Amino acid sequence: MKLLKKFSIAFIASSVLAVSAIAVEPQKGNEKPPPPPKERGEVPRPPKESPPPRDNNNNGNKGNNDGKHGGRP
Repeated sequence: MKLLKKFSIAFIASSVLAVSAIAVEPQKGNEKPPPPPKERGEVPRPPKESPPPRDNNNNGNKGNNDGKHGGRP
């Protein structure tokens, strides 16, 4: 009975190793040719609008956050 158990374990282990070796090996005849290179077409960019000038008289975003030190409120 012990001999049968050892043989069955050895058979299962060898079959698992054989199946994993077949699965890892790359399959032949499955290679696809690389796709043809795409033509680079130039995309016209719209002209960039300049931002409105800053008004130095208003006290906009000066970083006054009442003693908070960043992060989430």
